[in-house]
Amino acid sequence: MVDGPTSQLSLCVRSWLGRIKVRRTVLIFSSCVILFMYMTFSFFRMLNHDGLNTYSFKSGYNGHLSKIHLLNANGFYENPVNFTSLNGTVWNQTDFREIWSHPQLDILHYEKIQFLPNFKNPCWYEDLREPNVYQFNKYTVISRNIRTTMAELIGEWANRIAKERPARRLRCLPYFLIVGQPKCGTTDIYRKIVKHPDVINPPIKELHWWSRNRQGRRLNYTDIIPLSDYIDMFDMAAFHIERRYSHDQESQNPDVVYHHTITGEASASILWENDDWFHFRENSGYTEPKYTSADYIRHVIPSAKIIICVRNPTDRLYSDYLYFTKTNKSSEDFHQAVSHAVEVYKNCTKQHSVRYCVYNRTIAYLSKVRLRLGMYSVFIKDWFSVFPRDQILIVSLEDYAKRTRKSLNGIFKFLDMRTLDGESMRSIAKLKVANKRKKADRTVGAMLNETRRLLNDFYEPYNQELADILDDDKFLWEPEENDYNSLEDK
Repeated sequence: MVDGPTSQLSLCVRSWLGRIKVRRTVLIFSSCVILFMYMTFSFFRMLNHDGLNTYSFKSGYNGHLSKIHLLNANGFYENPVNFTSLNGTVWNQTDFREIWSHPQLDILHYEKIQFLPNFKNPCWYEDLREPNVYQFNKYTVISRNIRTTMAELIGEWANRIAKERPARRLRCLPYFLIVGQPKCGTTDIYRKIVKHPDVINPPIKELHWWSRNRQGRRLNYTDIIPLSDYIDMFDMAAFHIERRYSHDQESQNPDVVYHHTITGEASASILWENDDWFHFRENSGYTEPKYTSADYIRHVIPSAKIIICVRNPTDRLYSDYLYFTKTNKSSEDFHQAVSHAVEVYKNCTKQHSVRYCVYNRTIAYLSKVRLRLGMYSVFIKDWFSVFPRDQILIVSLEDYAKRTRKSLNGIFKFLDMRTLDGESMRSIAKLKVANKRKKADRTVGAMLNETRRLLNDFYEPYNQELADILDDDKFLWEPEENDYNSLEDK
């Protein structure tokens, strides 16, 4: 042992370190107790909150979603569900946790919305009682852009509540939907449509609500995304629509003036992706869907304008393969995948209807390439059986690429929008093409000739059926009439 100053210093240091360890232990323990008490208090406070989203809650505005399922054993309500009300759902305290029994998935029993006659876009007003109406919206965990937009709106709603009695917000659904197909120019067409001054762009282009997200696929089927969350995505567009007035009126009364501005979305999965159809009660007992996304959209937005983009299905499939296949891409690999897919579908149609095979996700998942997406006539017939034909526009990518201005004029006319002057149209038409083929994918080269022949033969009867439905032979995509260099390379 060493006596003197050194020994005294050593004792002081050890004593000081000991006190620090004790304080740190006490601090950590106290923090844990406080956090536990806060979480418990928050949980029970949410249970008793009148405006609670019945089926889920979040730990915070930007926090991770926590899912709670307490669903009724009988599943769907037989009476209409009023989904325009924030308090329209019920907390069912049972032990049943079956996602497909969620009453808000029963779209065909939804109460019809009464849209305002002085808005071209399908809109209506709702009372606004608190600013943070997005605290339970499940789309906020998907996109930072959405979170930013929602934060801006919360500030606006707070100001509105402070100044207006009663406060209200305009709610809107899309006036138009681009529903398909992938790799057919949907992104480029959408980006050029929203450049029209009478169109307001929502925060993200593809919500995929009608095809997959409403039943919670993005959440691994642990919770649904209700229609109110989808409508929230158009709140910023509605905010701007409310402030735009017709060209010939100066009235600032939003209840009187006609609002000509519109909004829309483009989810290229809506046309074809009905892979969960057999889970829904209305399709129970059928071997192929009785109801598809077309029926649900028609019920909720009966006057919706539908845009379907198509291209030579053989070229579409190769573009799809190059875009979605991440590694080991080659023309030989594509040929093997196509050969297998064609065999799978031919074997299926020997025993079942074409529609059965197209809407059977097990058959689709057996293939590496998405062959069914090019069987346009199967899907389009379903949409024509639900919507009036004057509400559906079929756009050929080949026509659009060659005559962009003419095609855009046709789209604007279909959407009943004002004609733009020549310079405005030229500036929109000359915008950089979206989703051009990646440079690395161009090095893969063209598909093999035998692959092209195989696909042309497979798609020929569906092309013929589409040409007959539309009374237009350009949808035959005759080989001698087409340049097979990818339109995306130009």
